[in-house]
Amino acid sequence: MRIHSLQGVRAICITLVLLAHVAGTRNFPASRVLEAYGNPGVRIFLILSGYLITSQLIREYETTGRISLRTFYARRAYRIFPAAYGFMAVAILTHWAMLTRANILTALTYTLNYYPRGDHVLGHLWSLGVEEQFYLVWPLCLLLFFRKRVGIVAAVIVAGPPLRMLFWLLWRRAGLEHPFPVFMDALATGAAISLLEPRLASFQSILRNPRFLVVPFFTLLVPMTQFWSNRYYESVGVSIFHAGVALSLLHVMAHRYAFLNAAPLVWMGTISYSLYLWQQPFLNRWSSASWTAFPLNLVLALAFAAVSYYLIELPFLKLRERRSPKRRLHLVQITGCASTRQLTSDELAERIASTAPRATAGD
Repeated sequence: MRIHSLQGVRAICITLVLLAHVAGTRNFPASRVLEAYGNPGVRIFLILSGYLITSQLIREYETTGRISLRTFYARRAYRIFPAAYGFMAVAILTHWAMLTRANILTALTYTLNYYPRGDHVLGHLWSLGVEEQFYLVWPLCLLLFFRKRVGIVAAVIVAGPPLRMLFWLLWRRAGLEHPFPVFMDALATGAAISLLEPRLASFQSILRNPRFLVVPFFTLLVPMTQFWSNRYYESVGVSIFHAGVALSLLHVMAHRYAFLNAAPLVWMGTISYSLYLWQQPFLNRWSSASWTAFPLNLVLALAFAAVSYYLIELPFLKLRERRSPKRRLHLVQITGCASTRQLTSDELAERIASTAPRATAGD
């Protein structure tokens, strides 16, 4: 599903991550403030993912009465694996001497979020582990317990603060900061946006109001509370941040901002996945190599990300649409026919193409 402003939001997310990682690299001053926004940037990505994946799955269930796990996993594999394994192949070959077998194995199996002693070059892949674990659990959960979906999402969001505190006390001091339970309430917050969206029609005037910008403004200030009390931020603050992000997403989807849909931001959002993968080797504050010095490190990260997107991501996305297309069903009364039959989205599009705007394909 292609939504206006979405790529602009992705561009903001990856910018937060880049600023957090470039801080302290050669020629760029260290900044605790910038570093504090790396994790929130990833959390916004996770909320977006929860929203998009839930919307797609619910739409499929409501139109077909089922969820095709085979199609879902095939489409996710085309989307995630090629660029990720392309990056991993290069990173492992160039850092072979520094990587342990456990480090390589957990990266390849998307379980690195449970391995606390990995090398920097693969360290950021913990977030892909969180995403993949979400893909494994949530579609099956929806398929088996569709009628209880609201209760499940609410329970996960409510469980977020105590789970974060529990994992902090048990494992974070040992270096394990990224287990799935610590981030699943971010994904559930995105799912909640999808579930509540149809019921928010009466609030569209509020969501479209430009004054609503005060919500994203204060939301971006929430991570600063960790400098006052990290315990407060990890428990209550993160949940407040999630809620603020959810409201902010509803706002930018209701009110079209030109800057979020400007070509440079849209392009950056489009390559954000590859950019997230490839920024790590270059934005390394512990390295003295020339390619990790600012601003060359950012230029190289963007260049490698663009190559990854155009030579790996994009071709596989096109291949995905040929081999595993989404075929939503719509109930349509065909003029002159005695009964209503189901048309695929492709057939329906052919019938209305001359009178309706073209809808773009989803992620």
